[in-house]
Amino acid sequence: MSSYNNFSLKDRARKDSNFNTNPDNFEVRKVNKKQVKDFQALKPKWRELCSYFRYYPDKFLDFIQPEDAKIKLYFYQRIYLRIMFRYRKVFITATRGTSKSFLQNLAFVLLCIMYPRTKLFCCAPGKEQAARITQECLDDIFEFFPLLKEEVKIFKREKDYTKLVFYNGSKYDVVQMKDSSRGGRRFGGAIEEIGDKKFDGDILNSVVIPLMANSRVAMCGKVDPNEIHKREIYITTASPQQQFAYAKCKEIFNDMMNGDSAFCTGNSYELPCMYGQLDIDFVEEKKESPTYSILDFMREYESIYTGSDSDSLVSDEKLNKCRTLGIAEWEHCGDTKVQYVLAYDVSRSTGRENALSALIVIKLIPRGDGIYHKQVVNIFSMEGQHDTWQAKFLKEKVKEYKASILVIDANGIGSGVVDQLVLDLNDGNPPYKVVNDIDNQWTKYELVDAIPMVFALKSQRKETRNSDMINNVMKVFGKLDIELLKTPNEGIKDLEKKNKKKFKDDSEELAIAEIPYILTNNLCDEIMNLKYKQRGNDSDIEQVSRSIPKDKFSALMYGLFWVHLEEKKNKERKGNSNVDINKLFNFRKPQIRRR
Repeated sequence: MSSYNNFSLKDRARKDSNFNTNPDNFEVRKVNKKQVKDFQALKPKWRELCSYFRYYPDKFLDFIQPEDAKIKLYFYQRIYLRIMFRYRKVFITATRGTSKSFLQNLAFVLLCIMYPRTKLFCCAPGKEQAARITQECLDDIFEFFPLLKEEVKIFKREKDYTKLVFYNGSKYDVVQMKDSSRGGRRFGGAIEEIGDKKFDGDILNSVVIPLMANSRVAMCGKVDPNEIHKREIYITTASPQQQFAYAKCKEIFNDMMNGDSAFCTGNSYELPCMYGQLDIDFVEEKKESPTYSILDFMREYESIYTGSDSDSLVSDEKLNKCRTLGIAEWEHCGDTKVQYVLAYDVSRSTGRENALSALIVIKLIPRGDGIYHKQVVNIFSMEGQHDTWQAKFLKEKVKEYKASILVIDANGIGSGVVDQLVLDLNDGNPPYKVVNDIDNQWTKYELVDAIPMVFALKSQRKETRNSDMINNVMKVFGKLDIELLKTPNEGIKDLEKKNKKKFKDDSEELAIAEIPYILTNNLCDEIMNLKYKQRGNDSDIEQVSRSIPKDKFSALMYGLFWVHLEEKKNKERKGNSNVDINKLFNFRKPQIRRR
């Protein structure tokens, strides 16, 4: 009723500049009486329309939209709006370009208009992020549907806060995901970007959801049993399955399957591309880019929750906590106390997709107790090449890092590279000797000036069983006993701070500097794509998606296992050296008891 009066009086005031909207004015009271009389006659139809528009909000927008409207709702946008109106819990996993935030804000503006004195909110991991998203969407909404703005009494916008107050007493604002928000009261809320790594599920459950403890009281003074109360709408892109977003998505999906008032849906990039909301060429460019993570593409553009939720080899949380190393290293740092271990996974098949060789550089810093602090300071990846070429490449890297050992996968095609490493390749580097050649496979080819450098790892041997190597990787990451390079943006910032100069955008220097950080992203993607499998007494791994390789992970696994064996030797040596043999022959004089 307040909305009806508001529209009528404002419309009259626009038509007649001398019209006085003071309620004491006789003409105003006369108009109001006529309005009330006319409205009483139309009340049944009004109720029917209200009920209809609450079920078909897109039809209401068609009803109020001007003829020269700048936009027309797409079919999928109408469906999403109806879902948000008809279900208490909604979870939408949608790719970029779907206009999901615009639709959520549009739905909440309409809910505030159609349900007087309602209180709704939205939130996101960052307070400024939520305020910015909301403000941008509201500006577009009021531009496309100007009549909706006429219902707004106050539009408050700040850097980290947004609030709408409607003439009918409804309110819509941004809530911070902090303990300071405790005690507030709302009747429904939208949670943006729940798939963000910074999203705190504990705060959502302990602070945000309790805001919706009460139900809206209708204009009649009672709670409408037919109304949907305590709305929860989640809008996000996909995340790794180990994050809170996937658990919440499964929860709402299960509620939907059980027949509750819940709806779980989503879309990939094909939908917005179909309607021209997203450029298909841009998407294809991202998909083919060698520097863009496959898993990132699956999450951002295909709306696929990647990895495994319950049996992942390494948890997403542990993996992120290990990414603390800011500066990549391209050669030995000069400190004589540290060692460098090079670990190599071999591929010789050229031209085949995913046929990559990977070299992991592990820096070992002694802790003084035979244990090392482990840092992955660089990663190299290349298409499979001839054995001789790979051997020459490895010898150059051993020289640059003054490596203590080169751990190499000697199973199958890897043995061919070892064959070349033990030879003199006339490249200025010495021939190598295999330090663990139990079967004398390469000993007969060793040259006089060969240096002990190669650890030929074979997973079928008892001392280097694949099961033991997998368990060691889980232990290392479980104890956060390794450091990985940061993300490209963070790493480049640290590098610029150290060198006291900024890289030029799109420069070759910047592209080269980013490579170790990008390849570390790829390594993390490979790890997150692996599931742990127990087969009898043995541990094994399984790829969730076969399109994602595991060459970098394999190289890391080999290198870490050599470090494990070395630490084990150090402990044994230390234990033996601490034994004082003289004390073994010190006997106490026996005590004789006298009766």
